[in-house]
Amino acid sequence: MKEEAFAEHKIYSTNEIDKDINIDQILHEFEQNKEKYTYTHYINKRWENIYLNPQDIPSVLPLLSFAMSTALELFQDLLKPHQTLVIPHELLGYEKNEFWFNSASRGESTGIHNHIEYAIVSGIFYLQVPENSANLFFKRGKNNEFEIEAKKGKIVFFPSDLDHYVPKNKSNEARVSLAFNCYKFPLSTSIMHELPLI
Repeated sequence: MKEEAFAEHKIYSTNEIDKDINIDQILHEFEQNKEKYTYTHYINKRWENIYLNPQDIPSVLPLLSFAMSTALELFQDLLKPHQTLVIPHELLGYEKNEFWFNSASRGESTGIHNHIEYAIVSGIFYLQVPENSANLFFKRGKNNEFEIEAKKGKIVFFPSDLDHYVPKNKSNEARVSLAFNCYKFPLSTSIMHELPLI
């Protein structure tokens, strides 16, 4: 696990993932369920966030489990004793899924943003990264930026309030990633009702 510091925050990344995570199967199920996509954030003539219910893409479950347990280890100091983290989704009884896909074709980008205030840790897992499809940039203030190389099979963890963006994809293929939010558990139902789909 690589640890890097930026703007008084810690950012972690690794290509060493759980053996049960099958990238090809996730991509296959993602492509096979296009008619079930739901979307949010229509920006620059494209939907930035693509949602699928976990029952329609079960291959993401080992990834979500790995992401949650790893985030817990990395950010334990942000939690109270015996407190844990959760990535909410329907199979856990929540109404909203706090993981989503981003598929950026040639010329498409993801604007600067951060993740909602209730989340504590966020992350990105790269499923398909063509050459010249752009890296991940974190930003603090006007000119302070930090670049993380995008690479297939890499997972990145960062504090949810840290601004980030992805420049235009200059390749001829789509860059596909899965993003997620981790919350302190237990997470009340009332809070989940307040959360927008992001």
